[in-house]
Amino acid sequence: MAFLRFVLVGGLGFIVDAGITLALIGGGWSAETARVPAIASAMLTTWIANRSFTFRVARRGSLRELQKYLAVALAAAGFNYLVYRMLLSWALTPLPAIVVATALQAILSFLAYRHLVFSPLVQGDGPSGDRRR
Repeated sequence: MAFLRFVLVGGLGFIVDAGITLALIGGGWSAETARVPAIASAMLTTWIANRSFTFRVARRGSLRELQKYLAVALAAAGFNYLVYRMLLSWALTPLPAIVVATALQAILSFLAYRHLVFSPLVQGDGPSGDRRR
């Protein structure tokens, strides 16, 4: 069930990303430049939604947790891109390559967020180094 919630949050992140990108382009920004605040906004949105909805974290969020979340998100995006490029080199067309790379990224991201970012076993996020629930 948590993975389904994770997929829904990913959809929300996509809507935020695409909506801000298109709004900024409509306001005269270049397509390349518009993606920067759009991606940042989508990552912040998905951090908040994943911690409260997907993983149901009860403790207060911290800057350290956000940093770990962003590190996982960036690593997963890099993984997605490498898989995409590899699949293209094997003569797969772009759309199926995107689908496969994104599906693998979703699984990797879900596991990394669950075990490295939002796990109650991860130490050091509280003010005294403990995790309070």
